[in-house]
Amino acid sequence: MEVLVVGNTAYVDDDFCAKAFPEDHVNVVAAQEARRDESSPHASWKELLQHLDQAYEFDRVVYLSNYLTPHTDTVGDIELLRSVFRACMGRRVQLLFVAGPAGAEDATDAAEQTGKGIIAHAANDLCRYYAAREGVQTKILRVPFLYTASAALEDPFLVPLFDACSTGSVALQGAQAAAFPLLCAEELAVLVRRIFDSWDGNFETLDVADAFHHTSGEVGEALKALFPGLDVAYGDSAGYALPASDVVRVRYGWFQRYDLLRDLSTIQARWGAGRIKKVNPLRAAIDRIQMRSLPIKCLETGVAWVFFEVLEHLFSQSAQLNVLDYRLLYVVLIGTLYGLDFGLVAALLASVGLAASYFTQYGYTFQGLFYEPSNWLPFIAYFVVGAVCGYVQLRNSEAIRAERDQNELVRNRNTFLTQLYHDAIEDKRTYKRQIVGRQDSFGKIFAVTQELDVLNPRDIYRKCCELMGEILENDSVAIYHVSGGAFARLVAASPVIAEDATRSFSLEQLAPLLGGGGRSNLWVNRELTPGLPMFGYSIERDGAPAVLISVRRAAQNQMTLYYQNLFRILCGLVESALGRAFDYEAVAQDKRCVDGTCVLKQAAFGQELVAEQALADSKMGSFLLLRVVPGMEPVGELVGAIGSAIRENDAAGLVDGDVLYLLMRQAKACDLPIIRERLSAKQIAVEPVDGEDIVALLQHISYTGDGEGGAA
Repeated sequence: MEVLVVGNTAYVDDDFCAKAFPEDHVNVVAAQEARRDESSPHASWKELLQHLDQAYEFDRVVYLSNYLTPHTDTVGDIELLRSVFRACMGRRVQLLFVAGPAGAEDATDAAEQTGKGIIAHAANDLCRYYAAREGVQTKILRVPFLYTASAALEDPFLVPLFDACSTGSVALQGAQAAAFPLLCAEELAVLVRRIFDSWDGNFETLDVADAFHHTSGEVGEALKALFPGLDVAYGDSAGYALPASDVVRVRYGWFQRYDLLRDLSTIQARWGAGRIKKVNPLRAAIDRIQMRSLPIKCLETGVAWVFFEVLEHLFSQSAQLNVLDYRLLYVVLIGTLYGLDFGLVAALLASVGLAASYFTQYGYTFQGLFYEPSNWLPFIAYFVVGAVCGYVQLRNSEAIRAERDQNELVRNRNTFLTQLYHDAIEDKRTYKRQIVGRQDSFGKIFAVTQELDVLNPRDIYRKCCELMGEILENDSVAIYHVSGGAFARLVAASPVIAEDATRSFSLEQLAPLLGGGGRSNLWVNRELTPGLPMFGYSIERDGAPAVLISVRRAAQNQMTLYYQNLFRILCGLVESALGRAFDYEAVAQDKRCVDGTCVLKQAAFGQELVAEQALADSKMGSFLLLRVVPGMEPVGELVGAIGSAIRENDAAGLVDGDVLYLLMRQAKACDLPIIRERLSAKQIAVEPVDGEDIVALLQHISYTGDGEGGAA
């Protein structure tokens, strides 16, 4: 999969990516990379995300909030988050927003007293907005402040903290008793992986509880142990208290193991070793001098000449300091800093100064100085040293310039190849739309037909939701089965809408949809009638509606003829598959059911239960499994009378010849009292079967079978 990690990526390295996204292609983009500089052609996050969106089709996005760093003053977090959401609109992207403790609902200091808390809550509201209005699959993961123990990263909080401690005093913003939750970034990577492995598409907020409950005072004492004599000052902030939640531990089997106070000595030792490897300040100063403009260089050359001439004049009478040729030092300095041209100019100025000293201090004349060859040696030495030093500097400058030109050539080549890649991606998208949009797209038809080549209608419903969600890029597909000629009951829905999808419609409510499609059976809600889906397709059997496939909502760019044609093709393939499945059920009815009843035999009932369990595991539906409690009536009489006590889309099965089970489709635990009341009117008492017992029942059926109905 293609994964984009954006935001506060100071805690992300190769090890983090390997733990969070194994076998995925990960792009890590820090907030600073959006600034305009020599290394980035993108002036804003909008341009950068547009570039990434053109180059890649991301399946997952992880946004790390700036407020994961304690006491940060970074701005623009919510604006960057909004840019990411806008880039994800209209795509099937799984977005995980990792927020800090400032956004907790009961964070005492954040909710009412600080601006950071207000911004953090606004970011949570922004996630809810885009999840509800734009359909972006979003989850909020609220965790303690992060720290990293990786040797490849520089912690944005601990490193400045250690730098301050090295001066002898440090100030912490929190009060001494204020909560200071901290989590290792490597552990966050493991949790991110588990969340994506069981992603369900529903918006929710997951809270990671603070396992160690450290305070600012405890952190201060740990710093004093590492820096003897350290003076720690505390602020008046009440800190951020995360809610005590065990959802992450129960659902994902994750719990916090690493404690900052135990890792602090290791991180501090690594920080101390890294300080030795810092850049030499003298080298940095020389680099800055060499980058100055030509007038500044000329001015500095003249001022330096005057300065060294003054030094030569002052120290010429000193027995200790006159052994050094200050003019030669001047030539070496200028030639090394500014190159060959300035080295020769410096040699000329030094020669002028030397000649002037000969004339004024030693009484030489021009003829005596010129006609005595031994007097030429200092002048020759100045020019030779200036030329050599200047040449060395010039050669280094040319090597650097050549390297920059080579880098520029590589950058231009990369830009050209990137543009070619963008064009190839655009061509691929265009060809995909053209191929899929044609009714004779045999490749797509073959792939979908293979997926739908099953004989259980429940499996077809589940695969239909999956295929339409993937191909149509829509997460609001719902399928209804018409029962009794009066009602359309929900049988499967996309995970995002499965919880709140309407479970039953009367055919009168669906009259526009069933009668407005014309010959194609396709209906489009062009009038935007409330309560009706945007697209609908009715599948008929024996001249009457049997199944209804609907798309509850559609984006503006999906209200096109291309989208309608694609929806019609997929529904036609589903109609063919359901026709085969219904015909098989009608032929195999006698083998699947107990003689003279609608009660399924053991193997056939097991297959229905497996299909229903698959729907529930995919979060596309729900069901209740009920066991009939033996009463006064014999099981044989119950088997014959059970058909009138359950709905047409429900199922009953006989296991081991004497235990009767009821499979109530699209029913939840809250519906159990109503079901019991309806069955009690028929003198039938039931008890629910929970998840573990369902697994045991399926295993029992798979081991025993009944010798019939196995092919169903």
